[in-house]
Amino acid sequence: MEKLTRIVPTISSAEIERDPHEAFKRYRAVHPIATLETGGTVVLRHADVSRLSRDTRLRATETAIPAHGGITQGALFDIFQHGMLTANGHDHERRRFAMSRALASQVIDDFRSCVRNAAEVLIDGFDREGAVELGSGYAAKLPILALAGMLGVPDRDVPVFTRDVDQMNEFFRPNATAAAMAEAELAAQRVQDYLTTVLARKRAGQANDFLSHYLAVADADQRISGVEVIIQLVQFIIGGTESMRVALVAQTANLLSNRAQWEAVCEDPALASPAVSESLRFEPGIAGVVRISTDDIDVDGWTLPAGQMVILSSMSALRDERVFERPDSFNIFRSDLVPSHLAFGGGAHKCVAEALGRAELEEGLNILAKRLPNLTMKTQPIFMGHVFVRRATECWATW
Repeated sequence: MEKLTRIVPTISSAEIERDPHEAFKRYRAVHPIATLETGGTVVLRHADVSRLSRDTRLRATETAIPAHGGITQGALFDIFQHGMLTANGHDHERRRFAMSRALASQVIDDFRSCVRNAAEVLIDGFDREGAVELGSGYAAKLPILALAGMLGVPDRDVPVFTRDVDQMNEFFRPNATAAAMAEAELAAQRVQDYLTTVLARKRAGQANDFLSHYLAVADADQRISGVEVIIQLVQFIIGGTESMRVALVAQTANLLSNRAQWEAVCEDPALASPAVSESLRFEPGIAGVVRISTDDIDVDGWTLPAGQMVILSSMSALRDERVFERPDSFNIFRSDLVPSHLAFGGGAHKCVAEALGRAELEEGLNILAKRLPNLTMKTQPIFMGHVFVRRATECWATW
């Protein structure tokens, strides 16, 4: 019984907000798990995060998150109730099926073209200015513009579509006001209504694109409802915008802080792939995934109690000294870097659009390096957040 009565340490809010990487490092060295003062138990080590990502005793949150905030119906609630990311078991598998089949290699190639086109347009817009805030001027806009291209959103609809997606995403940002939450609900309904219209147009015509493939698989499968068809696209959009915003800023800032590595990418576009992987390891856009334990789970002699909120911290795991040499150093040439890692999750819920996310980050980096090789960072961004989607302060750059 000794192992079951160990007292799990608590990381204070002040400590983790001051420097989450340093806090995780300090506790990870001695403890496989720790509790957060704000609630929940965080799993810290790479082997444990990887293993528990596949453990069926840890379940996705379903509708617990909106319900905790008093939301029990409406467009935002539907995103959790009918989405694959928040589902478990059979519901998760059947909702994921059509999306995974639709994201074929040709779709990825087409998406790369959408990213390149969007990146060129954005850089054309600020090239003559000689300065840009990378977060708002590039990283916040590129993901949604690229997705709009992939989804076939007409140019005339892009501004409103972009606005609605951004307002909907307020729900997933920390410290959102009551007014912002109310607007997020309205925006979520507008996004769902718009996607319903887009899909109706797709069904009326014939095309060899992502949405047409997605609809064909979903219709043939017959295990997914009309509402679920829409909601998987909504979750796809959310997943492809919020975390990508931070990842785009992080990879640029990490490279510019290590000038020789930035110059290497400028000279050799093939280095974009390891640069993306290393940046996702070093400063991921998503800190971890939240699960609910359904049973007591042993973690190296320590116990995760049943009924607990559990954070599988990829942010901590990806700097685990047991796996990575000099983990607190950014190095795109490191030999212990694997192309697919915990930045995109693991197990049954591993990101279905990982290849798409990597394509966006690689193309977004390569176009920036090609167009602005003399880019110089003037303000170092600070990355915040240690549970789910992270955020960054301003990152000004000049050329």
